[in-house]
Amino acid sequence: MGMIKSNRVVSWFLGAALLSVLTLAAVPGTQASDQGWAQLQALGKGAGQATLNALYYDGKRLWIVGANGLVVRSDDYGRTFQQIQSQTDAGLNDVFALDKRMWIVGDGGNMMFSTDSGASFIKNMFVSHRNAQSVPLDLYSVQFTDDRHGFIVGDQGLILESSDGGISWREQRSGSNAQLFALSMRGKRGWIVGTGGLILHTDDRGKDWYPQRSGTKEDLNRITMVTDDMGFISGNKGLLLRTEDGGATWQHVTMRTPQSLFGMSFIDKETGWLVGYGGVILRTYNEGKNWVEQVSPTPKDLFAVSFTKNRGFAIGRDGVVLGYFEKR
Repeated sequence: MGMIKSNRVVSWFLGAALLSVLTLAAVPGTQASDQGWAQLQALGKGAGQATLNALYYDGKRLWIVGANGLVVRSDDYGRTFQQIQSQTDAGLNDVFALDKRMWIVGDGGNMMFSTDSGASFIKNMFVSHRNAQSVPLDLYSVQFTDDRHGFIVGDQGLILESSDGGISWREQRSGSNAQLFALSMRGKRGWIVGTGGLILHTDDRGKDWYPQRSGTKEDLNRITMVTDDMGFISGNKGLLLRTEDGGATWQHVTMRTPQSLFGMSFIDKETGWLVGYGGVILRTYNEGKNWVEQVSPTPKDLFAVSFTKNRGFAIGRDGVVLGYFEKR
């Protein structure tokens, strides 16, 4: 596997605008009182229901982003939601929070950044200057390892790195023109997945990225590193890959579903959830070696899931929001 050197640095900033929180009339939801999954909401922006792409849940507050610039927040386990004025109609694809700081990324280079737990946002746009014509590329995933160091991935092999908390970004060379859908960072080590079975890895905070063998040409949709060594990649047509050696090798996990798989969330090394098309929800009790399908209250495609302890949420197409509670 060849080493890919990163030596491209670009400047950015197309201006910033302060975004405020717009509190709308909350739509009453249904909170599951018994163990299991229940449908809570059907969220949208304007008259229609929006596709929900990503969520962040820390045990207290739930954030969801999606199509048409949708940003919503719940402080009561999904019973009610507040809509945040994003000042964009672009699709928003990922949200990440660390202490009081939050980052949101979306289509057309859209970025949103908050330092006050989402009470207000600064909106920016990234434009790549890699070609003769400057083009704002779609951004799919964002993650920070601390309050200063973060990464974003997107279209045309785009990898962005920030060392000042997201105030400025520079491009890193991926050596690929694939769509990069998701990343998972653990300290100086990181992994990125995308179309055509692509896996990229760094062990020096993105100075160098090099490919890892996936053994597939299927699109890879999400990646989660549960520990420094153990991680999972979900993909199309029921594909799930598992590693126990930090990605040096990836093994195919036998799955009983043909549905494309997306978001994953683990509460410890043994216990995790996985969602996908057709409302499929899978759970593991043994470090992802085997998965059991749970009863899902929706046939809608699910794209993301997030758990803290015994409570979790899943979101997807047509504004669907599911909640899970487990008595302990």
